[in-house]
Amino acid sequence: LVQEVTNEEAYDAEEAGLVFDISNTSQASPCSGLRLTFKGYDNKLPVLVKQVMELIAKMDITQYQSTFDLVKEKTITDYRNRKFGQAYYHAMTAASSILEHPFYGREERLAELESVTIQEVQDFKARFLSELLVEAVVVGNLTKDEVVVMLNDAVAAIDPKPLSPESLPKLCISTFEEGKTLLHEELQPDPEAVDSAICVYFLCGPRNTKQDVMVELLCQIMDKEMYSQLRTVEQLGYIVAATQWHKFNVGGIRCFVQSVHHPQYLEGRIESFFQQFIKKLEEMTAEELAENIDSLATKKLEPDRSIERRCDRSMHEVCAHQYQFARPQVEVDALRAITNVELLNFFKDQVATGSSTRRRICCHVVGKQAVDAMNGQCDVTPESKGQILTFDQGKEPFPVPPEGDQASAPTLPEPSVTSLTELRTGFKRYDVQP
Repeated sequence: LVQEVTNEEAYDAEEAGLVFDISNTSQASPCSGLRLTFKGYDNKLPVLVKQVMELIAKMDITQYQSTFDLVKEKTITDYRNRKFGQAYYHAMTAASSILEHPFYGREERLAELESVTIQEVQDFKARFLSELLVEAVVVGNLTKDEVVVMLNDAVAAIDPKPLSPESLPKLCISTFEEGKTLLHEELQPDPEAVDSAICVYFLCGPRNTKQDVMVELLCQIMDKEMYSQLRTVEQLGYIVAATQWHKFNVGGIRCFVQSVHHPQYLEGRIESFFQQFIKKLEEMTAEELAENIDSLATKKLEPDRSIERRCDRSMHEVCAHQYQFARPQVEVDALRAITNVELLNFFKDQVATGSSTRRRICCHVVGKQAVDAMNGQCDVTPESKGQILTFDQGKEPFPVPPEGDQASAPTLPEPSVTSLTELRTGFKRYDVQP
């Protein structure tokens, strides 16, 4: 609404080399609230910041009914269209619904959005601005004193009370017993979508420098090998990846594949790949490891190519309350200390098939082609969504068929079944995001 109402002013500011953006989320920073970004010449930037803050404080949303209706309709359309997203996106979203606290899915958000009124938004704005925790990063040609004056003037325009400790956002990640596997299955939200997908997440635990670089190094090596095997050799699909995934200061590894094959089959192929990959790690020489470390270190030590990139990196540290502004060098120092044995043992503990300590979440999204191939015998139904199957240590949901025989139907062990809501309520949590 702010952006729509200030389009004319924003255009004039942009012509003068000043830009601002407002959002309620950021891929770069784990923020919970509004994020305002300003960019421009240092002599006029304080003026822009103050004017935008004053506009937000004084804005009476009820005076912009037509704009409200337009923005609401655009947002509703966006949420409705998300069902047509790629299958792997839905699989990753399902994993997030198990892990993240708080988490609100597309359907939940859409239901609330459709009934929201303009007066409710105005009332919320008043409540939201009455108590705030303000965190800021300023990068550029400004002195400390100038920054203090700019931020004081900006906050004064709103005049909030300090956010009380009990009102601070509680951002947590679920944790569960070592050796367990959680399985969630659902049909593609778009019934005409052909592709299926699987997302497998390995929970590593609260972040620290050693674990972060170990995860990143392992993913760099594994991603290349996984793409070569599952995409190039086995031709499972175009989207194959192994990446690090950190949220709310908890680290993990995420593997995903999008394919026309059934996710149950894809899971078996991923487990088979892990059995091959462990041999590669065992045979990796110190020189090969050093090459991978040097490659990753070069990426980390690459200078920020823009002031925006530097600001985003610094803001991430502030929002996460880590304040490790020298992170690239600190991580490179830890990276260069990693040995072949350490990397191999980390993989065996956190990822390898048969590990008694890995914690795994498998999310399956079943597309039209996989459903049709089952000839009416598909065991994933609309009721499957929201049901979590929990497998104890040593019980793999979809074991690798012997000798890679694709025709062999894997035997599904007997799991315990609970609803996602019950599971989230009963989960222990990593509460490490300050």
